[in-house]
Amino acid sequence: MAPYTIKQMELLSGIRASTIRMWEKRYNIFSPQRTDTNIRRYNDNDVRFIINLSLLLKRGFRISKLASMSLDELSDLAAKFVTDHKIGYINLEPLITATIQYDEEELLKQLNEWSEKQGIEYTFENLVLPYLQRLGYLWQTGAISTTHEHFASNVIRNVLSHLYRTCKQPSIGKITPIIFFLPEGEFHEIGLLYFAFVAKNNGYKTIYLGQSTPIDDVIRCAKDLKCKMVFTSLSSFVSADMDEVFEPLKEELPDLEIIATGHAFAEKTGPQYLSYVSSAQDLLKIIARIDPTIVK
Repeated sequence: MAPYTIKQMELLSGIRASTIRMWEKRYNIFSPQRTDTNIRRYNDNDVRFIINLSLLLKRGFRISKLASMSLDELSDLAAKFVTDHKIGYINLEPLITATIQYDEEELLKQLNEWSEKQGIEYTFENLVLPYLQRLGYLWQTGAISTTHEHFASNVIRNVLSHLYRTCKQPSIGKITPIIFFLPEGEFHEIGLLYFAFVAKNNGYKTIYLGQSTPIDDVIRCAKDLKCKMVFTSLSSFVSADMDEVFEPLKEELPDLEIIATGHAFAEKTGPQYLSYVSSAQDLLKIIARIDPTIVK
């Protein structure tokens, strides 16, 4: 998506537009094209430069030193810091840059390096989720296009789908499976896939029904399998919708535990019969309480 406005440069880098203008004059960092109405327009290389610049400034480098570097020199220097796995320092800039360039190989490289250093659960909860939230903000403000967000979401979804698919399903231990589903009208399954992987990877049997599943089908499946738990993820539902969707489930299966996660809980609390989770540990604690049997 090019050319970029100075506002988009600000949103992508976190560097104020007034500062960018000042650096243009003082250090001649950028030479943006101008429209007929004298509005600045920046290209892809300018975006790469400002994101790498932002990363290095956060690491303590001075603008006077960085301004004299070429894009390649700046990128090489920034590359030394893109895999900083220190607890409390989450560097999203490399992921954002890879997304803007539709660079799937680089995006996967970053995810793999974090997973190897910190584990899958830490990587998802502390890197991937903030990254996706940042992309959502950048999309809402017009800094990136819909295709960027779709590209990133599908890369993450494919990674999680592979992890879930290749994780060994236990043959002994848990008595009944946990059903993972999204209600009708829900299609954002990244959170659902992640928690399905967590449960399966920890030895619990799972049934993955996926997107937009009619609640009557969930009820039928839960009865057939004598399930104690179902798990769902809600992104677009409001409280009223939650009651409408889940009350039939509670009426038919009053002892069924409904576990949920998702953006819908950011500003609203769900019905009391829903158990909300935001991390792998939250989910495992609830599962252990409901089904204390262990995999031998």
